[in-house]
Amino acid sequence: MAIAAETSWVHHMKANLNYINPNAPRINPPAYPGRYYQSNVPATLDLADRASLCVNALTETTDPEYDDELYWIVDLLGKEPAMYHTIDDHVQAKFLQALPLDRTICGSRQNLDVETRLLQTYLKMQGPDGLIYLPIRGRPWALPPKEVDFAGVDYIPKGEHWCSISMNGRVLGAFCIYALKDPKGPWREAALRLARGLMGLCIVEGDVAYLFRNCTEPGLPVTRPSSKPTGIRAAMAGWVAQGLAQCARTLGCREAGDMSAKLMRYIMRDSGYFLSNGEFTRESASLELIHFHAHTLQIMGALEAVQATGDEELLRLAKTAYDYALHHGVPLVGFFPEWIGYRAGGTSEICEVADMLACALKLCKLGADEWDNVDRWARNQFAECQLTSTSWLTDGHLEKLDREKTKLPPAGCGGTEYATTDRVIERVVGSFAGWPSASDFVQGIGWSIMHCCTGNAARALYYVWESILTYKDGKLRVNLLLNRASRWADVFSHIPYSGRVDVKAKQDIDLEMRLPEWVSPDETRCKVNGSARKLSFNGRYAKAGRLKCGDEARLEFPIHERTDRVTTGNQEYVLVRRGNEVVWIEPPGKNCPLYQRGHYRSHETLWRTVTRFVPEEEIPWC
Repeated sequence: MAIAAETSWVHHMKANLNYINPNAPRINPPAYPGRYYQSNVPATLDLADRASLCVNALTETTDPEYDDELYWIVDLLGKEPAMYHTIDDHVQAKFLQALPLDRTICGSRQNLDVETRLLQTYLKMQGPDGLIYLPIRGRPWALPPKEVDFAGVDYIPKGEHWCSISMNGRVLGAFCIYALKDPKGPWREAALRLARGLMGLCIVEGDVAYLFRNCTEPGLPVTRPSSKPTGIRAAMAGWVAQGLAQCARTLGCREAGDMSAKLMRYIMRDSGYFLSNGEFTRESASLELIHFHAHTLQIMGALEAVQATGDEELLRLAKTAYDYALHHGVPLVGFFPEWIGYRAGGTSEICEVADMLACALKLCKLGADEWDNVDRWARNQFAECQLTSTSWLTDGHLEKLDREKTKLPPAGCGGTEYATTDRVIERVVGSFAGWPSASDFVQGIGWSIMHCCTGNAARALYYVWESILTYKDGKLRVNLLLNRASRWADVFSHIPYSGRVDVKAKQDIDLEMRLPEWVSPDETRCKVNGSARKLSFNGRYAKAGRLKCGDEARLEFPIHERTDRVTTGNQEYVLVRRGNEVVWIEPPGKNCPLYQRGHYRSHETLWRTVTRFVPEEEIPWC
């Protein structure tokens, strides 16, 4: 549906889009083999449940009349909740990467046909040079009338196709995932062609590189710009660098890894986007504010390049910037601001929360110890800002807004001409908040969800899930005390009801479990099959020793409540935490209050029966 005014709805016919490669070869639907079984588990945070909700959001918030193109932005507070097309629909490239990861967690088969059609569409958008080109004709929201840096549009194409170079980096990562899943499919070739196309857009100067521009079209010559990019124009290459690093790690393309390091070295060291002490700088000369996510994405890109190349200079630059970021948020819960320098304050963006989780986990893999940060952030701001319930929209406490009187802000980079009101509430379940406060899913009276956050968070969710367990040479390490099913053992976490975690072995393993930050080793007790087992310790890891297939280990320790005061923006909050989990916040939110967790304070574990899924193969992606 399209609307000429915000309340005047008009139907349109199914679009006939002009793809650059309309005769791309047909593909088979992706497969997610694994084992399903019923299990009683504690009613605590379970990322498999959350991944299933992500699949709903990633596949339902699309427009079947436009070949399942994403509706990028959502208004839940209007009398008629609506989803809107804008130029930023191109962030669907993030969905393409997150979707197979989240299906791997939960085994959901919801809307597999949508995933298949999307994959087919992206092959149709791959040009002869390997780049992904979006069709312009038939999509009135495809481009803004003038350049918009934040959309990556620093050039308005003259023809019928345009390339969002930054989002091509996300597509490259997705092609690499499908290449791992389906080695006989077209994905490896598509990924390597795309990687070569992206590297062809880079200007190399010694040990650094930068993009010649952030938007292009077929046949546009790659020319050296009159001046090197700075600010957000330089930072747009971070998406590309990350995709190239992923290509190097998964497909062995060393050239892509080297280019990734050159791009990130320019952004982190030479572009002025970061100072030598890690400090973030503003987006452009005309904008005083500093966008948090646009910077944390660069930290993540640098760490990806480190994983691909081992570059020690990039690791130092990334860690310095990460430490700076920590001091500009609330690490106690994982609240990080959308903008630094914005006096009104109080607004987060789940994009940067997801970035910080990813960065912390990658630092752990590179030898740092950020597990406590990951545990706090995943359990609090990250988990709370996924839309898991819609009762707050229907229980009557909200006064729905008349959008004729209370206008919406501009929708990203475009207007609000094209939208749908069809089943919006149920379709956005599993999405992540675009502008939450520390205590409310929806901040203010404007937009509710922007799906760049959903795409980033849905991928970060996989990073956390993947990292809960580490298995190597018969040793199973439980790094995060969260519910988890796996080939090696199943984890049942009672936290925060009580300080108890059970691990049931599915094969012979040597078991180690990392203690939470509030627990000391001498407070910890272990039983195996009901009998006391003496623990030894390796740092924070409690070593339970050898378990045979079918054995069950129980780790127990004290857990208690504590009260903290934190300030974000201009607002002070009082937090009640049980373990690391916030169980109450004051003042509470008004629209969709967060941390409604009184049940956790009962000391009695609530249980539920779930269908657990164990994939045949996990995707090594973090």
